[in-house]
Amino acid sequence: MTTPATRILPIATASMAATGALISGTVTAVRGTIAVKEGKMTSREVIKAVATESAGTGLATGTGIAIVGLLGIGGLAGIIGFTAIATGTKVLWDKSIGSNFTKKIQS
Repeated sequence: MTTPATRILPIATASMAATGALISGTVTAVRGTIAVKEGKMTSREVIKAVATESAGTGLATGTGIAIVGLLGIGGLAGIIGFTAIATGTKVLWDKSIGSNFTKKIQS
């Protein structure tokens, strides 16, 4: 039997994942544009960074929302749980693809 919460969870997860990817992509593009102007990165490196950061953040956001939603955790515990899950997922993503965007723009 489906409840209203289980019917809306996939929609909420997809929406939040897309929102996370969009925000991350925008921030990465702005930071990357500055890095190109300063000669720290090439435009090709920025394009790759935007794609990988967007995908990683979207995945992390969606994972956090889905797990917290499936467990039915709300309130402060839900926020803390989401943050921990999303952060852990993003760290694993960055390690698995060798993301070094932050290192490049800070050098």
